Amino acid sequence: MAKKQHGGKREGSGRKPSSPDGKTVVIAASVPESLVTKLDELAERNEWNRSKAVTEAIRGLVSAGNRPSGRRGNRTQPGNAGP
Repeated sequence: MAKKQHGGKREGSGRKPSSPDGKTVVIAASVPESLVTKLDELAERNEWNRSKAVTEAIRGLVSAGNRPSGRRGNRTQPGNAGP
């Protein structure tokens, strides 16, 4: 029986990324229930799913260059003056 000659990897074939930012990854995080409630409310107002809401929250935090408040978030960076 002859080996089939179709199929296989071809440039441009396959599923295209669903995100304009490229490949997505799954993350797991422990988050206070009150924040999840607020996140879900934000998602509902914007007609987003929870994943989109988390992505947009992270994007906003990263683009603003903000650090979370609290003990871990108040560390000074090397070369920066403390309070």
